[in-house]
Amino acid sequence: MDYVTFYLKYRPAKVKELDLTDVRESLEKVLRSGKVSHAFLFSGPKGTGKTSAARILAKAVNCLRNRKKKSDFEPCNNCEICREISKGQALDLIEIDAASNRGIDDIRNLREKIKLSPAKCQYKVYIIDEVHMLTNEAFNALLKTLEEPPKHALFVLCTTQPEKLPKTIISRCTQVKFKKASQKEIMRSLKRAVKGEGLKPEKGVLEEIAKSADGSFRDAQKILDQLSSDGKKISLQETEKLLGRIEDLKPNKLLLFLADRKGKEALLEIDKIVSFDLNLDFYLQTILEKLRFILLEKTGISNLKDQDLEEELKEAFTDLNKGDIFRLITLFSQAALEIKVSPIQQLPLELVVVQWCEVKKDNPSTKKEEVKIEEKKANPLGNGESKKAKPNGNGLNVIVDRWEDLLTGVRPLNHSVEALLRASRPLKMEGQFLTLEVFYKFHKERLETEKCRSIVEEIASQIMETPVKLKCILGEKKKTPVMKTVDKETNGDNNDIMNIASQIFNGKLID
Repeated sequence: MDYVTFYLKYRPAKVKELDLTDVRESLEKVLRSGKVSHAFLFSGPKGTGKTSAARILAKAVNCLRNRKKKSDFEPCNNCEICREISKGQALDLIEIDAASNRGIDDIRNLREKIKLSPAKCQYKVYIIDEVHMLTNEAFNALLKTLEEPPKHALFVLCTTQPEKLPKTIISRCTQVKFKKASQKEIMRSLKRAVKGEGLKPEKGVLEEIAKSADGSFRDAQKILDQLSSDGKKISLQETEKLLGRIEDLKPNKLLLFLADRKGKEALLEIDKIVSFDLNLDFYLQTILEKLRFILLEKTGISNLKDQDLEEELKEAFTDLNKGDIFRLITLFSQAALEIKVSPIQQLPLELVVVQWCEVKKDNPSTKKEEVKIEEKKANPLGNGESKKAKPNGNGLNVIVDRWEDLLTGVRPLNHSVEALLRASRPLKMEGQFLTLEVFYKFHKERLETEKCRSIVEEIASQIMETPVKLKCILGEKKKTPVMKTVDKETNGDNNDIMNIASQIFNGKLID
């Protein structure tokens, strides 16, 4: 029989077993009323039981015993439907990872299938995890379903970042907010596993685990699971030793190496993380949370609770500007997407280190010289364009200097847009308008579509730290894009159009 981790084995199976008091009371109130909403929004930190609560809700509304006995709201966990949901075998419970199924086509597919009646259950339940990852188009498609849902459909949207959801989506959901668990609530969760496994922890062991779990039931259970691998008895000394090692593996070390651009040390740290078999998804999420706090602090928002932002990190990132932090966030966000499908799990993380450390820290003594070099690249014929752009030259220089960051930023959003940008060049910046020179008509038409234009404007605005609007003009075909990243990938006019077209249309050539 396959081994089942404590977190899965002892996850709550009934409403009364939910360890967060507020969540338990909220769901009990909703289910007792008999007026169950067609859409719920479960929001809160990782590891606080959102998915477990969603499955309990799915069982409660479909339990065969509850259909007969209306006065009870708890799932029986014994009927055919409850057992199938518990085992993950229920056809009418559909769990979707929005990080991997974030496009409009995925939601359209959902909308088509939801019209079909449930196979066995009274309600067809859709649990959409990390729902904040959906694209704007996908949100609009989902909104239409939430506005006019079939009577047999129930949605549970789960997210760690509710602030990224459109207000129109939030307003159509019954909200249940999950917060970081207290030590008391975590110990309540741990005691289920202790009792079920017959463990004998010394006094103080559970308290120490609860303290180090940072409000996460999942993390606490994983620690207890690891401690129990050597036997039923768990000593306080052994616990403190393991917790010390776990503390040593927190993302701070990697971030400190990256702040100093110590590539070799950063790569060795990643190797150590992988050797301890840490969950890289959560590791990346923690990194992004810390970088978010650093970015917010640099923008002047200092009244936030710096829950995870230690003084050593604040000090290490002092010399980096908002653009640097934005680039790191972009690189790690891209890695978070790619790590789910990478054949070598740590490779996306290692690529972040290599890409980041290749760029040296800004050196004020060389900055002006670098700008001059980029201006020459942008105007190799010396035809006076630089002089025309001089009144707005600062904005143009920033875009030219950060062109690679712009390409990196649009890449995870749309690879076709990156390909289109590689076949163009920044020409001028007038007020909030960025003008790109594009060398082929169909490139210009694609960049001017709402979808492509909004992506470029979004990333350019983040780089410029002010709203940017995009304009495109058609240049002479004899000119080629000037950025060095494009030069490497193109060999003359004919190769350029073929290479870019190949990227835009997913590499499919039609005879």
